[in-house]
Amino acid sequence: MQTRVATAPELIVIQYLEARKIPFEFQTSLAGGLFELGGAVVDFIIPGGIAWRVMGTYWHRGVTKSGSDLIQKENLAAMGLTVVDLREDDLNNRLEETMRLALRGEEML
Repeated sequence: MQTRVATAPELIVIQYLEARKIPFEFQTSLAGGLFELGGAVVDFIIPGGIAWRVMGTYWHRGVTKSGSDLIQKENLAAMGLTVVDLREDDLNNRLEETMRLALRGEEML
């Protein structure tokens, strides 16, 4: 069994969801996960087909990473998921508004 470790921004989301008893799956491997081209490990799957990707400022910066993030988002949407990116700055500074939108399948602008 693989141990899954949450980043600091992922822990914020886990605590939010658990405090409100909202069901979720954490770090779900789809389409081959990290081992297949076009695959992904989605940070959170929320009932209703909503996939949340937590975009930490350290791991999701730069042109190359932004490009691969966009391709992954398009692939997940093609699987029928509503993809919501949760940015670390929004989780730290506007948690309630960020999560309220995310639960509806919407992102902060």
